[in-house]
Amino acid sequence: MTRIAELDPRLGAVLALNPQAGSDAAAADEQLRPTGEPLGPLHGIPILVKDVFETRGIPTSFGCRVFRDHVPADDAEVVRRLRSAGAIILGKTATPDFAMSWLSDSSTGVDTVNSRSEWHEAGGSSSGSAVAVAAGLAPAALGSDTGGSVRVPASFNGVVGMRPTTGLVPTRGMAALVSMQDTPGPLARCVDDAAVLLEVLAGKRWDEPPRRLENYRLGVLVLSDCPMEWDGSEQVSAVFDDALARLRSCGVQIVDRVQVPKLGDLLRESSPYLVAAREDIDAFLASRGRRSFSDLYEEGVFPEGLDLAELLATRSSPGAQAQAELQAARSRLRETVVDVMAGQGLDALVYPTVRVPAPRRDRDRLRLPSRRLPVNTLIASQADLPALTLPVGRMDEGLPVGLELLGRPAADAALLSLARLVEHALA
Repeated sequence: MTRIAELDPRLGAVLALNPQAGSDAAAADEQLRPTGEPLGPLHGIPILVKDVFETRGIPTSFGCRVFRDHVPADDAEVVRRLRSAGAIILGKTATPDFAMSWLSDSSTGVDTVNSRSEWHEAGGSSSGSAVAVAAGLAPAALGSDTGGSVRVPASFNGVVGMRPTTGLVPTRGMAALVSMQDTPGPLARCVDDAAVLLEVLAGKRWDEPPRRLENYRLGVLVLSDCPMEWDGSEQVSAVFDDALARLRSCGVQIVDRVQVPKLGDLLRESSPYLVAAREDIDAFLASRGRRSFSDLYEEGVFPEGLDLAELLATRSSPGAQAQAELQAARSRLRETVVDVMAGQGLDALVYPTVRVPAPRRDRDRLRLPSRRLPVNTLIASQADLPALTLPVGRMDEGLPVGLELLGRPAADAALLSLARLVEHALA
């Protein structure tokens, strides 16, 4: 709490503190004293929670000012699991309205900045969670990921962030953006901590057989349309290439220039936002007794930088045919990616998490809407595959660069095992 009080006025990572955190910690100590038996794997560990998850007795705004006075009576299922494992919920972290952006704009008015540079973007939508972990406000935090909302800010702030297989972690009590794609996910300083947190969130433990790094085979995914005129994109590529060279020197089998046929078309066809997001947010708002998304937009609730809000509010209803076509496109994307990995015997695909550095808040933001940020995180999200980003170096300005590993279907444990070895090799 002292560190939050000292640093957060500059960072803008924490929206609300848990008034019971001190008594919860004391109760955990009292329970441990007689037997020495911990409550669970997170006994006494302070955790911050993204403000899209309802938390009993702690204000939960879902990043939107119309919910500023909302204090839930019950926890989201993942928060309940954290508490049952012994975690101390410190408070809630900043996020854009309903997690609608890869940048940090929010109608709550909180100004969240990059943990490495106040002149640069924190990334979104798990903005506060990534900044808080990077700045040492908590050893780990809970985020949520729809199209990259755990991994983009994790990459920009130099921490580990994982998107688990869709459906592995329950979403009850979590604000909806795109229900078919939403998932909670951990952010932490290292892969081991993220793995412990994910086991608690998923309610299962994994015993993955150990492997040596040289027994893994990684494919470097070819990505098109990289905006090379963007300041710093060449440095991102250079840091990424250096990481690959170090992995090669450790004996990793790396296949260069792996191509997923028609990847750009598959990603466009399988994008769910304009087909499903408004209906899913409307259903969530109705379940909490609030007006529709379009009503909130017409009232001017959302900040100007939240460009997805305008698209969702002003489009026409897509209809059942569009929903069916979307599901078919998502299946094609998943099958194509999995077939490429299987055909080349790959344990994971690898690529930069984001092709550019964290944007400057005073310049780049003026010419880059959130939806045009050149992220690579959509591949895993729209194919329902597990993915993890970890920091692999920094640019000249000290801004972190993230490397993403995309795993095989439902192979979350195997992906974490690989990520541990990669993290150690690049340390």
